[in-house]
Amino acid sequence: MASEEELFASVDALLEEEPQLPPPAERARLREAAGITQARLAVALKTSTQTVKNYENGRSEPKSPRLEAYQRLLKGWAAKYPAHTSSAAPAPVVAPQPEVPGTFTGSAAPEQAEVAAPVQAPAALAAPERPARSATSRRPAAKKAAAPAVDPRFPHGPLAVLDGDGSAYGAGGIVLDCPATTIPELVEWTLRESGLGAPKLNRYGKDSDPLIVLTAAAAVKLGLPERLEGHEQRRSLRLPEDHPVVKQVTKAKWQLTQRGFGPWARIYRKAQGRDRQCVQLAVLSWDALDERSWPGVAEMEPADIARVLGVYAMRVITPRGSTAVSGLELMTALRPPTKAVRDEETGNWVSGYNAGSLGVEPMDPAPPEATPEHPVVVNSGWKGGFLNEEAYQWVRSVDTLSDEECTLPYAVGLDLNTAFLAAAARLVGLS
Repeated sequence: MASEEELFASVDALLEEEPQLPPPAERARLREAAGITQARLAVALKTSTQTVKNYENGRSEPKSPRLEAYQRLLKGWAAKYPAHTSSAAPAPVVAPQPEVPGTFTGSAAPEQAEVAAPVQAPAALAAPERPARSATSRRPAAKKAAAPAVDPRFPHGPLAVLDGDGSAYGAGGIVLDCPATTIPELVEWTLRESGLGAPKLNRYGKDSDPLIVLTAAAAVKLGLPERLEGHEQRRSLRLPEDHPVVKQVTKAKWQLTQRGFGPWARIYRKAQGRDRQCVQLAVLSWDALDERSWPGVAEMEPADIARVLGVYAMRVITPRGSTAVSGLELMTALRPPTKAVRDEETGNWVSGYNAGSLGVEPMDPAPPEATPEHPVVVNSGWKGGFLNEEAYQWVRSVDTLSDEECTLPYAVGLDLNTAFLAAAARLVGLS
């Protein structure tokens, strides 16, 4: 017969094993008994709705520390809603959310509507001894500082940084599980399951496309080369049209812009009604986050890159390249080039020019902005000087200044299209 010490040793060994979860079907039963949707649980566990679905159908299992949090939650629910109980769980009370200008206010799916409501941490949800407040309770709620409004269509923020292990680090500290192994699968996951994106800034504008930043390991996993070699000019960096990844994109009936698959690649399909189908990719190892525009960011850890770009997206706009390019995107987002106007003859609504916006048609430069061989200069007979403006001159390190430049009493900077000013206008501390 086993001694007490042997029995205790065996029990202690079981306690030290990795936490075990109930069967997938029981996980779903407990969640439904608690009246919690998969979308709300996903927010609490800092993951995606699809990942929660995978937990409940047995396709995947959580890893530490999400494993321990999920186990604690399920134990709390199991104590409140044991199997074969006849009492139905009350539906969760969702506080009404104030309407915020510029955000989505139309009808949302039940799962999406709950994402916008405040969600407790897993530990708080799992506390079985905490009584649920009745829906008819009249106790006044404590006043708290208003949290920033979250568009229910984009609960996980504007962007994510994808690493080689499938972890996608979001701007708010969230970590999503991305199962994609090809670029088309990544685009589909981003649009269908990630919850990434940002609402439009103008009633006539468009929602901001989600941004996925790829680390070198993620790029290789998806079939991309770690680096693009053999190009003297950075703007010519792109995959050849016969590259397997480009063929995958075309075969899946996705399209690339005229820039092709370069450091900043935009992959899209024709919009369906008002819903855009477009994803922006940035490849870190291809110098997408150029040191001149994003000093030091490319060398950070994925979570830190997501944090820095997330702050920029919150205060300016979701990055689309250099700060100059992002500034132009901001001006277009704030004042779209077209808007709906009524045709007086037919009475139909048509697309018309939006006064005060950047024009949709190209405009000739002023002679000082052009090159000597430009037709504007040749035809006008301009004999004066020419402006020399390059983006790198705006972010030069002081160590690169020549002795002659250091002796100059002052410098004059002209931002011809206000791209940099637009990018900086919403930064804290600037006016």
